[in-house]
Amino acid sequence: MKFLQKKIDWVSGKGLLPSLVIGEEKIIRKFFRSWIFVIIITCISACSSTRLIYTLAKEFIQDEITYFFNLNEEDRVLMNQKVSEMIAWHRKSMLPTYAAYLTNIADKIKAGQFSYTEINKITTNGGFLIEKTVNGLTPFASKFLIQHQEVKSIEFMELKMMKRQQERINELSIPEDDLFEDRLDRLTSGFERFFGTLSNEQVILLEAYTRETLYDKKVRFNNRTQLQRVFIKFLKTKPTEEALTIYLNKLILRGYEITNSTHKDFMKASLVRFQRLLVNMLEISSQKQRDKTINKILIYAEDFKSFSK
Repeated sequence: MKFLQKKIDWVSGKGLLPSLVIGEEKIIRKFFRSWIFVIIITCISACSSTRLIYTLAKEFIQDEITYFFNLNEEDRVLMNQKVSEMIAWHRKSMLPTYAAYLTNIADKIKAGQFSYTEINKITTNGGFLIEKTVNGLTPFASKFLIQHQEVKSIEFMELKMMKRQQERINELSIPEDDLFEDRLDRLTSGFERFFGTLSNEQVILLEAYTRETLYDKKVRFNNRTQLQRVFIKFLKTKPTEEALTIYLNKLILRGYEITNSTHKDFMKASLVRFQRLLVNMLEISSQKQRDKTINKILIYAEDFKSFSK
């Protein structure tokens, strides 16, 4: 369940509302363009029912908002309303598009079209999906945030951010061997959901990728911390709802333009590494593994399509 909670905001349209606006892990990640393939697929594979995922997503979002904001009864009513509207929008507007996206991926794999060029096209198209999703969700976030620009509200949020940051620091401070094993286990589990049992060659690929990216989380953590700081600074200026929406879109999709331009290079390098991993894993996959992957993707696509109606 912890794994599902860490990914579930992507299913809800990257819609972890407080995280969406303050840079918590899954939103400002990793990453919008580079992880769409695995984020959507791995997330939904952790639970067989899209309906259940949406139920969990709503609860998770509400819990996170409650964590970062000191809400009274009126605030909770508004929160529930906006979260419900956000979930409904994403379900009707984005799930059909996600279904088509997944179907296209399945068709590409079936046709043996998984060269680096093809995988790059998939992640690029995924980037467009993420941009559309974020642009659709930020207005809901702004309508809620605009009610919490008082000094006390912002100070409360800052304290919660600091607490969450310390939790992340503790998580990243585990011994290197433990960090490696944990990351490798998660990566292996994600691929096994689609491929089934991995070959020795595939395991070696995952081990090499894990070593190469072992400290990427620390880079992303530092970047998120910067994004949180600039967000708080901007919120203190008491922007209008329109200005806040525009700022959130830029912060989430192109945060490096506000804080650290070099992070764009890091994101690009991360994308290239992951694309190459996908290509290499598919190139040495068996026909049985490909068939299993195609079947799972199509099941999820149909589930998305059905639930969007």
